[in-house]
Amino acid sequence: MNYLTEIKNFIKYNFSHNSSLVDILYYVSYLLYFIAFILLTKYYWKSRFGFDPKFQTYVQVLIAGTIIITVYSVYFQIVSYKDSVNNQEVQYFDNFYKEFLDETIKFFINHPEMNYYYDELFYNTSDYDERERNKDLESQISIIIFSRMSSIINYINTYKKTENDERRDKIEQSEKLLLKILDSFFGSKIFNEYWKKFKNGLSNKQTIDYIKEHFNK
Repeated sequence: MNYLTEIKNFIKYNFSHNSSLVDILYYVSYLLYFIAFILLTKYYWKSRFGFDPKFQTYVQVLIAGTIIITVYSVYFQIVSYKDSVNNQEVQYFDNFYKEFLDETIKFFINHPEMNYYYDELFYNTSDYDERERNKDLESQISIIIFSRMSSIINYINTYKKTENDERRDKIEQSEKLLLKILDSFFGSKIFNEYWKKFKNGLSNKQTIDYIKEHFNK
């Protein structure tokens, strides 16, 4: 009787703290294994009742059911793990994309003297004298943009053929936004100037091919 009370309390505690389908299936399988063990120990090896064909059939069915539940538990755990990984990757990409935009905007906030480049990147307006340009800062922010851009392009090319619908949809949406941003950036004379330098020096083939395909640059 004490064993049954302990089992009941154990199940109640774990269900309250781990109530996912995988956890429940695991606990059910453990309980069935325990019941099978008790039956085999008490009746199968220690009494004539254990040799009854009906009893043996019940035990076999119980063990088979336990194995099936265990298999389903493992399967659902794998599925749950994959979903968790996919969600983490989507979140990582969201953060990475946010950092790309935040770093770009933050740079121009910290360097108001670069507003002429900001206006040309985001609004494609050119209202400055060549002598007013700060080419050192232009080079710095351009390299930051190219570096982040290359990382995002690499991620998109790696995962856009994924079978996960949620991640694929997210990547497609992000790619559309990236193309809109880059379309505006490549409308900048200064940006194109630094892209030619970066392309021939620090860029990788994957990024070069991607930009060539979408912007013919």
